[in-house]
Amino acid sequence: YKKIDFSPDPREQATVWASLAQWASYTVRPPRGRAIVFAVAHLGLDLRKLDSDSLRVTGRRVEVVLPRVQTQVELRPAEVEIIGSNLNSEQTAQLFERARNAFEAEVVADKLLQERARESARQSLRSLCVGLGFSEVAFVEKLSPEPQRG
Repeated sequence: YKKIDFSPDPREQATVWASLAQWASYTVRPPRGRAIVFAVAHLGLDLRKLDSDSLRVTGRRVEVVLPRVQTQVELRPAEVEIIGSNLNSEQTAQLFERARNAFEAEVVADKLLQERARESARQSLRSLCVGLGFSEVAFVEKLSPEPQRG
């Protein structure tokens, strides 16, 4: 969960009167929202991205370059606790988007969590390859050059 405090900046208005009205409203009661937002993060690797540039089979050995870990954050709106808010619906949506971005940045920066996702993918792919009859599965950062034949 994250505690989010959000105060939107005033928007540029089309007319002087609209600007004056906005200024007055922001002066008297500036829009502000505070909430405790809960989320679930999903980390995974898109194995559809495995192609001839990321796989090499040599006899019963397979070399695999794993794709990047992808992160998807799912907010839990039913569990959100509004601490205080005078935001309109558009501004509330901005608060939630800010929370989602904060969660995503935190998960992407967590190297241990990223490595756990990669290790899970390695285990699954290793099991698949062994089940297909390969005796050695190597996960590499970059495929080694193919030996020259001739």
